[in-house]
Amino acid sequence: MVAHRAIYDLELLRGGGGADFTNVGGKMYLDWNDVCDGWTMTQHVRLFFSNANGPTMQNDFSFSSWESRSGKKFRYSMLSKTNGEVNERVEGKAHIDPVTGMGKATFTKPTKFEMELPVGTIFPTQHIFDTVDHALGGGHSLVRYVFSGTGDDSLNEVSAFISTGRGGVPYSESADDDDTDADWQKNLDHWAISMGYFPFGGEDSRPEFEIHFEIFENGISPLMDLDYGTFAIRGTMKHVDFYPVPDC
Repeated sequence: MVAHRAIYDLELLRGGGGADFTNVGGKMYLDWNDVCDGWTMTQHVRLFFSNANGPTMQNDFSFSSWESRSGKKFRYSMLSKTNGEVNERVEGKAHIDPVTGMGKATFTKPTKFEMELPVGTIFPTQHIFDTVDHALGGGHSLVRYVFSGTGDDSLNEVSAFISTGRGGVPYSESADDDDTDADWQKNLDHWAISMGYFPFGGEDSRPEFEIHFEIFENGISPLMDLDYGTFAIRGTMKHVDFYPVPDC
C-alpha cells in the first residue's frame, strides 16, 4: 500500500430522470497518507445536481480520519453541506479492546452518545488491507464488520466479491497524457471488487449501498462506481501523486 492523493471526475452512471435532477457531475479528492503512528484519510466530494432548467443543488461532503497502525484506534470527522448550508456534522473516536475484541465508538457531534462495536469490527483502512491481502491470497469473497464513523448508522456488514487477479495488465483509461506517474500501475496485480453495505443486525437481503471498483495491490483505485440504489455515480481517476515514505 502506497501513500497517495488522487483526483477523480464524477459523473452520473445511471438513474436520475426524476423531478429533482436528471444529471450529476463533480469532483472527488482522496488523500491517504502514512503518518508513522497510523494512517490518515481525507476525502472531499463536491456534486452538482441539475435538470433541464439548470443547476438544482450542490452537495459537499468532507471526511477525515486517523487510524492507528494497530488498527485498534480510530478518530473521525464528517461534514455535509447542501447549497452551502450545513445539514450534518459528525465527530468522534472509537477503539477496539485488544484482549476482548469488543469495541466502542464515542460520538461528540452531533450529540454525545456511545455505540457498542461487536467482536470482529474493523475500521476502513484495515478493511482495505484485509481486502487486498485476501485478493493476493487468491480469495474471492470476504465479509467484515466495518465501522466508518460517518454517523450513527455507520456500522455495516460489508460483503466483498473479488475477481480473479489481473497481473501485469496496465490500466490506461484513467491516466492523463501529462501525468508523470502514469506508469505506476505496471506489473502490479489488480482486481475488480464489488462491495455491498448492509446495516449491522438488519434482515434486509438488499444492501443499502454498493461500490464497485478496480483496485491495485498498492491500494490505488483508478475507477469506482458508487451505487445509491435510485442512482449511481462513476468516479474516474484523472491524476495521482505519491507521498514519500516517512522517516519514522
